[in-house]
Amino acid sequence: MPTSFYTSRIEPGESLRGTHAVRAGNLVLVGGLMSLDHAGNVVGNDIVLQTTRVFELLKDTLAQVGADLKDVVKHNIYFQCEGDDAAVAQFLEKIDAVRREYFSEPGPTTTETRVGLDIPGALIQIDAWAVVGEPRERLAPVGHWNWAKPSLFSQGWKVGDMLFIGGQRSLDSTGQVQGVGDIEIQTDHAFRNLDTMLRAGGGDRHSLMRQNTYFRFFGEGREVTDYWEKMTNVRRRYMSVPSAAGAGLRITGFPNSTELIQVEGIGMLGEDKQRLQPENHWDWSIPNTQFTQGWRIGKYAFIGGQISADNQAKAVGADMETQTRNVFQFIRNVLAEGSLDERDVAKLYIYYHCDGDWKQIAETRRTIDRVQREFYPDPGPAVTAIRVSGFAFENLLIEIEAFAICRD
Repeated sequence: MPTSFYTSRIEPGESLRGTHAVRAGNLVLVGGLMSLDHAGNVVGNDIVLQTTRVFELLKDTLAQVGADLKDVVKHNIYFQCEGDDAAVAQFLEKIDAVRREYFSEPGPTTTETRVGLDIPGALIQIDAWAVVGEPRERLAPVGHWNWAKPSLFSQGWKVGDMLFIGGQRSLDSTGQVQGVGDIEIQTDHAFRNLDTMLRAGGGDRHSLMRQNTYFRFFGEGREVTDYWEKMTNVRRRYMSVPSAAGAGLRITGFPNSTELIQVEGIGMLGEDKQRLQPENHWDWSIPNTQFTQGWRIGKYAFIGGQISADNQAKAVGADMETQTRNVFQFIRNVLAEGSLDERDVAKLYIYYHCDGDWKQIAETRRTIDRVQREFYPDPGPAVTAIRVSGFAFENLLIEIEAFAICRD
């Protein structure tokens, strides 16, 4: 029986992309939501007002596809906040106070990252994954890391054969950062914690389909690749061979400035899966890594972050339009390996770099949007788009990952 997509639309002008959510069967994917009016202007000049409106929008969006907040198993908070740790902590406490009004314990997984938003005055963006009406099991390993303050959120959820794992951190059971200032120690802790979560759900590292690494680093030039390779040599201790598909993203930071890395993932139980690894594709800087471009398992396909690079991870194209078109073509090639195409894509994550003024940022978004529409006509998939500080390799401007659900 074909899988049908049900989409939630928004009014023209409220966003550069019109699909708020896609539902396929009982799985719902919600794109990035900000506190905007129908003209695309920010509503609310403080984090409490913006967070409240975003969660109202999330609630309404879910309702349009027959879901509600209790169905949410995973959500990400992308926030923009200036100031020191105390200011960030106060900022997040205000977000949490609002979230407690919408989620009941045990809540969904959560990952909070400091990034750049792309509309003046915007302070927060959220997206979510939800599963409607399915039995679920909370994943809470004994002796695992914990938050510094009591939290209603969960480390992970098992729903059927899917494992949703929130941001894994280098924290101890009291919420204290481990390995301050040392990316290798923090990477080891974060990936060991991810490994523990997969086992708690009845899987292992071979079950991991999507694995995203967020890391904090502000170097330039060759330092970027050197830092990624140093971190990745630790990550590889915990990666399956071949690995999960994923993305490596440099961000502004985390809730605590001494945190250097977080990792999150989605796993699928089962051995009947197909590695999607096109020939003559871009490749990583470390040879013979057995990293993976994508996986298809059952009706789902996880396409790892695609970049505009050659077979030695050197950037191809010096402008956003060239790189964006190359990336969408790479996604098309990976999809084709799994007998899929753009019509099967339910969700895109678009990460891009732009340090210019608001005019330049808006122009960059228009360029990405225009190229996107060449590959994904309206209504298109749900989209989360955020500005990041950079990527795993120098001179990259954009990285995009995709999640597809076969319609056949």
